[in-house]
Amino acid sequence: MKERFRLNGAEYVPRRLLGKGKGGYSWLVSGPDGGLYVVKAIHHEPCEYYIFGDKLAAELRDYARLRALDVPMPEMLAHDAERELILKRYIPGETVYEILLRGELPGEYIARLWRLSERLRAANTNIDYFPTNFVPHGGTLYYLDYECNDYMPEWDFEHWGVKFWTRSEDFLKHAREKGDI
Repeated sequence: MKERFRLNGAEYVPRRLLGKGKGGYSWLVSGPDGGLYVVKAIHHEPCEYYIFGDKLAAELRDYARLRALDVPMPEMLAHDAERELILKRYIPGETVYEILLRGELPGEYIARLWRLSERLRAANTNIDYFPTNFVPHGGTLYYLDYECNDYMPEWDFEHWGVKFWTRSEDFLKHAREKGDI
């Protein structure tokens, strides 16, 4: 486990790895105030199905784009360009993926995501609809990632994301491949 992250003169102590995505590793960390945060450490590991430029610049650009579209997501508190780190607010709770593994996802969350996806499509925007990127908390469905792209129907919620928001064969195949079921 990583020992510590230094960001803007403060130390953040990793508690556990939350996950690894196409662009980085996300860690639950304790801050200098004792609070919980997330540090995303950009990585440069190859991804066979996605082409990256400057990952940190893309994160900052995408965050601004999604904020302007009023997408519920954790606030970016700081970033460090030299170390390629992003500090985010921590949104506690289980991911939609974890809830789906138990077969307990309330339909209201799918309805909320349909509405959000319609709003994003109207703004020529797609997000990564995979259920590990979402946490319901306090009556809000938060998008944990900042990744977004120009709209393409094959990657929207209706044509791609919805396959993974139900216990469909696509979802179950993925869960089996990851060893989650």
